[in-house]
Amino acid sequence: MRYNILIIIIMFMAVEITAQTLSGKLVDEQGEPLIGATVRWKDHDNGTYTDQNGAFELPSLDHFHELIISYVGYETLTVLVNPGDEFMELKLHEGASFEVVEVRARLADNRVSTLANQNIEHISSCELKKAACCNLSESFDTNASINVGSSNSLIGIKEMEMLGLRGLYTQLQIENRPNYQDLSYPWALEFIPGPWIDGIQIAKGASTVLSGTEGLTGKINTELVKPFNSPTLFVNLFAATTGRMEANVHLNTRLNENWSTGILMHSNRMQNEIDKTGNGFLDMPLKEHYSFMYRLFYESEDVFGQFNVFMVDDQIQGGQLGNQSENPYRIDSELTRWEIFGKLGYAGFTNPSQSLGFIWSYTHYDNENQFGERHHSGIQNSTYANLLFKTDLGNASHEFFSGVSYSYDDIDEVMNGEDYSRINRKAGIFTEYSFNPAATGHNLYSSILQNFGLMAGLRLDHHNQYDWLLTPTMSAKYNIDEFTVLRVNAGRSFRTPHVITDNLALMTSNRAFIIEEEPEIEEGWNFGFNFAKEFKIGSKDASLFFDAYHSFFENQIVADRDIDVQEIRVYNLDGKSYANSLLLAGQIAWNENLASKAGVKFNDVHTTMNGQLDRAPMIPRWNFLKAVDWESDNGNWMFNLTWHWVKPGRLPHLRGVPQEVLNDFSGDPKPFSTINFQLTKRFSWIEFYAGVENLTDKTMDNPILASDDPYGPFFDASLAYMPTIGRRAFIGLRYDLQ
Repeated sequence: MRYNILIIIIMFMAVEITAQTLSGKLVDEQGEPLIGATVRWKDHDNGTYTDQNGAFELPSLDHFHELIISYVGYETLTVLVNPGDEFMELKLHEGASFEVVEVRARLADNRVSTLANQNIEHISSCELKKAACCNLSESFDTNASINVGSSNSLIGIKEMEMLGLRGLYTQLQIENRPNYQDLSYPWALEFIPGPWIDGIQIAKGASTVLSGTEGLTGKINTELVKPFNSPTLFVNLFAATTGRMEANVHLNTRLNENWSTGILMHSNRMQNEIDKTGNGFLDMPLKEHYSFMYRLFYESEDVFGQFNVFMVDDQIQGGQLGNQSENPYRIDSELTRWEIFGKLGYAGFTNPSQSLGFIWSYTHYDNENQFGERHHSGIQNSTYANLLFKTDLGNASHEFFSGVSYSYDDIDEVMNGEDYSRINRKAGIFTEYSFNPAATGHNLYSSILQNFGLMAGLRLDHHNQYDWLLTPTMSAKYNIDEFTVLRVNAGRSFRTPHVITDNLALMTSNRAFIIEEEPEIEEGWNFGFNFAKEFKIGSKDASLFFDAYHSFFENQIVADRDIDVQEIRVYNLDGKSYANSLLLAGQIAWNENLASKAGVKFNDVHTTMNGQLDRAPMIPRWNFLKAVDWESDNGNWMFNLTWHWVKPGRLPHLRGVPQEVLNDFSGDPKPFSTINFQLTKRFSWIEFYAGVENLTDKTMDNPILASDDPYGPFFDASLAYMPTIGRRAFIGLRYDLQ
């Protein structure tokens, strides 16, 4: 039935669009064209160079933004561009300037800006095409900063780790709107299909206060494809040897000069029963997933707005194969989520640097879970609103933001007949100041101030359960030269806990889930240092960055699995809890065709459990990534290879488990490595790709403790520390109709 609806929509949706671009011409004071000048959007990946006629062209943005033009020996020019502008002729004047070049002849698909006050790593849509990026959880396969894994083969919940801490402490955003920090968190990384993603920005450490109190280790913002700069028709098909099949269809049209609209559709199915371990359990759950989004955009000289409807339907089945016992251990999960959200912006003030923005959303989420004999259900209705005002103070080097926000969550949650329902309300006011003359091209200050940048923010929130929350943040940077930057940052963060869904992956065990006391709000501090440099080795472009971050908690919700092998005890932190994370990463373009990158990360994470400070379980200690990317001269062929090496963290203590049970369980974490590769062939209107994941077929022999006794006292399927799925080949195609 769902497929019929999808076909009907495609058949009756007539679409036509022209991708919107901004073009122009750059000349000197005598009207002569300037060749090879840098033209880029402020704080964006998009950039280009002027050609032999001084002409340039680059994708437009959907809001008022500053265009920066720089050329050696000429003053840097900053121009405010309206969303509807299509062509402009610009003139540069000779003069000295602080020459900052962030965009080069070939932008890296994964890079760290040397201009921004914050430590922000950019992942472009081109980077996502280097791997089988089927959803957001697989968007970090070629990234050294974030690791995504699953400790549970039965339900397949994936969770990321950033700066040594669980993804709980990283705020997920969809187009700068906080999302998924609630009952839907366990499945959040699979809600956004990979082909929907236009780019990802990873802000590490305590960052801006504009989007809330959450985000102890940072914020990850995902930008989705926009209808006004996307193909009329886009189709992506994917199939893997495991039986996983996916389809994506995008339909876009520009209705007139101001209005554009688009539809994004996604479905995936996995119906093959696979048990290579021979333990009688599915190595990966059976799944049927559908996502749909409708987008409507309006843009004029002074007003920008968008309206979106997003729906998800997901059904998951896992557990024991049907012929294994009279009463097989089964897992079933059904969820539906729909939300309406939008933005409205106004920039018609007398002062062109001023703008007013409003972000809003309403979400309904319904989830039913069955884990053996344990039943969990949750219904959530949420409202979010954020009103934001921006202005410059004197010039574009000084930016000032202020605003108010409100969130409301009505949660009806039950587990095994016990009611955990609650209502969370939070209202806040915030302000943030940013000073950064280097990024804006202004040359109004002394050499020290010209190279200095600062961002300081403060917000005050009132929570109906936890009273007043004061959240300060600060980021500062200094450009040693135009290609080298040092950054420091510090800040505080608060997070409202959801003790059951925060630990939903642990429910596939027979451990008793015991909440010992009323959970308090989680509170922590983060301090960080970043060094980033772009340089040349001979004629080869290269870059290097180093991150060092320390996080500690004043309160944390601890899910203690060490105290008793048959229990999960949940309580507020009583003692120390901290994470130290170090990352060194770099990349080099060996020539126009070949590039490589590498990164090594070390995590030192300790938590006090049952009065003892010990290493936190299930957090990898070491991660190493090596990637090689090759592209032919004409761009028609592309080859990408990625190698991961991981030293896992410790398992929860298993004292009291009989030795004969331990003998059948792969419970001795040892380092392992995986290799993925992909080959892509491009034509003018279509491209084909094929590859292999986990080429060396590295898996746990048996990832389930006491798998032969699923209703016994020691059964636990939440202890996987390495892949549970072996070698997987895949093929796919992407089709664009402009």
